[in-house]
Amino acid sequence: MTSTPRIAALTAAGAPLPLPFARLVDALRRAGAEVVPVPVPRKPPPERAEAPPKLSDLKAGLTALAGSVLSSLREDRAGQGPDGWLVSHLRSIEGAVDGVVALDPAVAQLAFPAAAQVWPDAVRVAVDGDYHVDPEWSQVTCDDFVLAHPAAARELSALRDGRIRARVGGPVVGGAEVEARTLDEQPHVVISFARVGSGEVDPLLFQLSLAHPEKLTLLFLPSGRPGIDELVRTRAANYGLAGKRPKAGADLEPWVRGAALLVGRPSPTEAAAAVHARVPQVLFSTDRTLSGGDAFLVQHGAAVHVDNPILLSVRVEALLPGGPDRAEADKALEALASEGTASAARAVLDAVAAGRPKPGEAPAAPVEEAGDAELEDIGGAAAQASTPTGAMPLELRRAYLSEIILQHKDIERQLGRARTGLDTWGHRLQLARRAGDAELARQAQARVDGLSRIVGRLEQQDRELRDLRDRFAGRNPLAAADREAAARYMNPEMAAMLDRMQGQDPEAFTRLELNDALTRLKDRMKGA
Repeated sequence: MTSTPRIAALTAAGAPLPLPFARLVDALRRAGAEVVPVPVPRKPPPERAEAPPKLSDLKAGLTALAGSVLSSLREDRAGQGPDGWLVSHLRSIEGAVDGVVALDPAVAQLAFPAAAQVWPDAVRVAVDGDYHVDPEWSQVTCDDFVLAHPAAARELSALRDGRIRARVGGPVVGGAEVEARTLDEQPHVVISFARVGSGEVDPLLFQLSLAHPEKLTLLFLPSGRPGIDELVRTRAANYGLAGKRPKAGADLEPWVRGAALLVGRPSPTEAAAAVHARVPQVLFSTDRTLSGGDAFLVQHGAAVHVDNPILLSVRVEALLPGGPDRAEADKALEALASEGTASAARAVLDAVAAGRPKPGEAPAAPVEEAGDAELEDIGGAAAQASTPTGAMPLELRRAYLSEIILQHKDIERQLGRARTGLDTWGHRLQLARRAGDAELARQAQARVDGLSRIVGRLEQQDRELRDLRDRFAGRNPLAAADREAAARYMNPEMAAMLDRMQGQDPEAFTRLELNDALTRLKDRMKGA
């Protein structure tokens, strides 16, 4: 590879340049790479129409005429296979190429095989720009995959099985250089209809009308679907709602960044911008099953899901600034903090610097120093004693820490709800006893006993996670049981992904650790 890496950035031809693509190209150039944008046609260019044969052509003989007709009907030109037109298209780029990058899975699936023929040594890097990893990536053969979070692509078998290298970077959004926009001083609520169905428009608007819209400033984002946009325009007034809507084609990220809350079913790009700007989301749908990206955001506290319209207004009020759920949402979004497009560009350059994997060589997992022992026990009574200790790679240790923090926050939320329930039923038990109602007292006692057991289990998990968090956040060697204990709080997909992660962004983890250390210090000062 040359001192200045040269990267071919692939995008679909004949369409407006996608904003995430432009941002990634700019970030790569800022990071010192030479980037050559390459528009990729979806199909071969049409051949020129043959002119009608002249009388002289007919006189030249039937053989020549038949050859001319057959030539015009053939799908591929002489000397080219089915993909030959695309290979020729890429060969028009002069000079060596160290890496090939694509953000569109359809473009990558079409062009990566041709790129491997034209530039055999170039690293093929797929970049997913948000937290909604497109399932079409499963059809793409590449060397490296850049994604915004280790757990965001658990559905892709190639990543789970370690057949391609995984790197953390993104999301590909405008970031801090995009100035947040608001309409006035009132809380600015942005409503997205990007993935809202026509039958969900009325329930969504009606529930918004119950959330004291007179105290809010509403901004309706264009959905890109004329029918839905017109339906919103005609129905909003029926529910007493008034707001603004940016014109179609406008950059929506400034409005998302300036929002107090994002409501509806945002597009993946809108949702990624909200997470990066630390704006909570209320996802509304009548389907109780969420897609992978939406489920990821809900699981990690960046969004809440409302599948019953009657709960929407309650959730909106609870997540607005000053609402009872806002503080928890802010903490969850802080834990997901990232550097955005700059980190995605660094991940691409790291992939290019690493070079192509050797044929038949799967990307290696991080190696732990385990003395002279070549084997470790899996399962059974001896497993814990033989677990490698001490020198866990720093990036792996930090990845475990980030998941431990998220799991701990979830346990804290569950514990808070359980304690509230225990207080409620304890009070009801006292009332039933004072009233001399034995049956009500029996029912209340059963609830108190059950909730007491739940609180006890959650308090034990809270203590374990708090201690585990302190050990992983420190710099001392880890005991044999530490990784075993951490694994108990990992979902299987996440644990497998963490063992294969490479090239993670140290600055993002450092920020996470500092915030966590500050939180723990505040907790100790309160207890002092």
